[in-house]
Amino acid sequence: MPIRLAYTISVALACGLAIVAAFLPWTSLNVEVPIFGSIANVTRYGYEGDGVITLLLALPAAGFVAYLWFDRGATAFRLVTLFNSSVGAVVLATALVNLFDSQRALGNAQQQLGVDLNAFLGIDLDSLMETGEGVYVSAAAGAILAVASILAFSAHRFAPAVHDVTKAGEERPEQTLACNGCGTPSPSGANYCLNCGRRLP
Repeated sequence: MPIRLAYTISVALACGLAIVAAFLPWTSLNVEVPIFGSIANVTRYGYEGDGVITLLLALPAAGFVAYLWFDRGATAFRLVTLFNSSVGAVVLATALVNLFDSQRALGNAQQQLGVDLNAFLGIDLDSLMETGEGVYVSAAAGAILAVASILAFSAHRFAPAVHDVTKAGEERPEQTLACNGCGTPSPSGANYCLNCGRRLP
C-alpha cells in the first residue's frame, strides 16, 4: 500500500507538470530588424508544438495508475510501471530535443517573421533564442515519471513475499474430523463416520 500510494502521488505530480508545461513558453525569439525598424518577437508555447506530445503521453500514465487501485494484482502493477517508465523516458527525451534544438522548438519562426534573417541579414537565430520554462518543466515531468516508475517496479518486484508455512512442493495436510462415537478421523467434508456411520458434527 505505501508503494502504491507514493507511486500514485509521484505520477500525479508528473502529469500535473506536463499539463502546466503545455501552456508555458517553450522558446522565444526577440530580435531587432534594422531594415524594418521593428523588433521581432516570436514566442512558441508548448501546445503549439511538442508540448502536445508530452501532454498526450502523460495523461494515459495517470489513467493507468488510477486503474491500479481497482486491479491490485502484482502483474498489473509491474506492467503499468514498465509502461510508465517508457512514457517518462519519451517525455524527457522530447523536452531535451527541444532544449538542444532551438530551431525545432521555435518551429516556423521564419514564416512568422516574413524574412529569412540568416540569409538576408546574417543573423544567427540560434544565438537570439531563449529557452522557455516550459521545456524545463516538461523535462522534470518526464524525469519524475520515469524514475518513480522504475523505483516502484523495483520496490514491488523485490519486496519480500508472504510465504505459506507449508514448504514448496509439499501438500497441505487435510483437515480431519473425529467421530464423537468411535473417535475415528474422517476427511474434511464428510457427513458420516467411515467406521461406525455416525453423523459427524
